[in-house]
Order: sequence, then C-alpha cells, then structure tokens
Amino acid sequence: MFLQGEVVLFINNTDNPELKFGAPALFLESRDKLDLFEEPTRFLGEFYVRSGSTSSLHTWAKAAYGLKSWFQFLQAIDRDWPNASEQDRVDFRDVYLGSISRKTGRAYGAAGVRDAMVVIRSFYQHCANRGTYNGDISENPFAVEYKVPVDRDALAHTRSTGVIKSKDRALPKVRPGVKIHPLTPRDLKNLLCHIGPQAGARDGDQRVARDRLICDLGWAVGLRLNEINNLTTLQFMTLSPDSCAPFVGMALTILHGKGNKTRQVIIPAWLVMDVHAYMDGERIASLRARKIKTRHAPTRLLLGHEHSSSAGRPITNAALQKMFREACLTLGVVNILEKTDPETCKKFMYKTPRHSIHDLRHTYAVLTYHAERANGNAEPWKKIQAQLGHSNLQTTIDTYLSHVEIFTDQSGLLDIRKMLGL
Repeated sequence: MFLQGEVVLFINNTDNPELKFGAPALFLESRDKLDLFEEPTRFLGEFYVRSGSTSSLHTWAKAAYGLKSWFQFLQAIDRDWPNASEQDRVDFRDVYLGSISRKTGRAYGAAGVRDAMVVIRSFYQHCANRGTYNGDISENPFAVEYKVPVDRDALAHTRSTGVIKSKDRALPKVRPGVKIHPLTPRDLKNLLCHIGPQAGARDGDQRVARDRLICDLGWAVGLRLNEINNLTTLQFMTLSPDSCAPFVGMALTILHGKGNKTRQVIIPAWLVMDVHAYMDGERIASLRARKIKTRHAPTRLLLGHEHSSSAGRPITNAALQKMFREACLTLGVVNILEKTDPETCKKFMYKTPRHSIHDLRHTYAVLTYHAERANGNAEPWKKIQAQLGHSNLQTTIDTYLSHVEIFTDQSGLLDIRKMLGL
C-alpha cells in the first residue's frame, strides 16, 4: 500500500473536542480509498502532540512535513519505509539540499533538511522500540561520542565526570548567519502606513489596528515574534502612561523570552496607550464575535480580527509572519531570485519578501544605535543589549557593529530621532 499510495498530510483545524487542534496525521490515498498511515501518525501524536502545548503548532507541522518529504523520497526510489537504511537518509539529505519545495517554491536550506533528518531518526527509533523496524537508521552508525565541556554542562556540579553525548555526523552543517536586514526609514514608514492606523490615533481610519500594533512592538521595542505573540493583557493593566509625556519609557516584563527567560524591557508610553486603546476597542469587539463562548476569556493580548474565522481566539506566529510577508509583497519590498525547477530544469523568476517580521527587531537595534549616538551616548551597546535580552554584550556588538558603521554616513538615518521620540 505504501508504494502505491500518495502520502497526504492532514492538520486538524476543527473544533472537534476529541481531536487536539493543530494535531497532524498522515494518510495513504489510493484511487478508491484513504487509509490512515498509522506508524508516523502514532509517532507524531506520542512524540509531539501529547508532550507539547498548542503553542508548539509550528513544531508539530514542521515535523509532519519533514516526514512527508521523507516518505515521498522513499516512494521515488521505490523503497518501502520499513526497509529504509541510513544510506537512504544520507541520500535524502543530498537530494533535498538546495532543491525546490513544491509547496512554497523556495529552496530547502541546510537547517530545514537537518530538522527533517532529526525527525526521521527519531521516528525510526520509535519504530524500533515498538518492534516495527529492524534497520540501521535507529542505530546511527555514523554517530561519534564527545565529552561536553564543563563550562557548558549546566549539571556539571552533580557529576564526577563530564557528560558523553552522541553526535550525528550525517546531519548537514548549518553555519550561523550573522547578517542582518534592518528596514530603511523609508521602507519602515511605508510599511507602517500600509499596515494600518495606530489604535490610539485612528482619526476615522476604519482599518484594523492590531497589525500596526504588532509592528510597533517589533521596531520600537525590539521584541521577538514569539515574545510579541505571548504578551497578555495582564502585563499592561498595571501600566499607567501619562498622555502628557508620550515618549517616557515604561518597564514591561517579558515572561517567556528566548530560553524561557524573564527580562524587563522599556516600552514608550505612546505605545502603551495604543495597547490600551486596542484592548478597550478592537479586542473587545473580537471577543464579542467569538463563535464558541467559554467561561474564561483568553488573556493573550493579540486575538483574531472581529470579522475573521478566528475572532476572539489567539493568533498563531504563522499568521503574523504571513501578514508581514504579504505587506512586503504588496509594497514591492522584494528580492527577485532566479530558480531552477529540478524536474524540468527550466529557470524562472521568483519574488520573495526582502524582510521578515524578525527584521523589525534588527531595525530597532540599528535605529536606537544612531538615535543614542545623536543624543551624545558614544557607547549605546549596553542599552541595546539589555533591551534585546542578549546575555553577552559581545553578541550584541558582533552582530550589529559592522552594520551600523556601514550605514553611518547614509543620509536620513539621524532623522529617526523623531520616530523614536528622542
């Protein structure tokens, strides 16, 4: 059945109480029937869905898509999945590195292939434990053991010797990228005008204000995407901004930053007032439009729009990324790349957004650097480090130093003092 059927991925987006929202399942579809692909579906359920919260929807989907790509590869080489070997996994790596995804039109990167290979190995280890696989993928013959340095072992004080961990030598190397892509002041202004009005200064503008609020939390505060989407109304209820001092900074506690660490950031009073305006207007309308009423209203700050199918429900990171990506494409803030279809070998031009929503965080760092320098602060790195939540000051300097020096002589950068209210 595996070699004759088409692998179909289903991700649950229904309100069925017996099915967890966002849970993935794989099926094998033939001409006359659709059968559940039991082993990978069981693995995804036990390894991901049961052990994770709904905030892990992206992780679940990524694992499911990785397995789907693997099974499609096996079908292409006429290999039944229980007969797959470690060499097949290596061949999968070599085939997919740089090839183009039919779903997105983008090339697979080393990071994406690496993630898929980790999931594949975990799947076959799961099958080996259940007695449904006897091959060498679960054994990983390419693994080597290495000792974890004491300064990197958080539990070193409890052990007499260092920890020995295995390293998967078959995984493609992912070089950490340090290149950043801040928006220019012109692109930032155009983007903010296109996205929507400020919640506290609509002036008759009937467009939704939530998306503008999201962008402002990125470029004016430097928050990561996940930090923005995990904000709650409780964090802002205790803040009392003074409308006569809109540029005064207020302390906001970020509860679930990178590594689940808590830190304080400075948010301008004008943005806090916008958050309050959103909570008192657009957010309340969204809650009233909820299709399913519950005893306790969600505390997450950002909810689906009033007239959307997700009204009154917390939105996903993927929805925020899609909003920002579509705005860049509409404004023409794009890069045009030449791609090659691996099946036909024909070249085609592909438009991709020049920026991601994470670039708003980089924009904050660069703009704050120049604004602080213009105000007489010769070394603004410590302030930027604290705001971004970098544990090491050198991380901040290494990431941004060469970039801000390149942009120092460009006209218009000092004008962002007005944008930041400094």
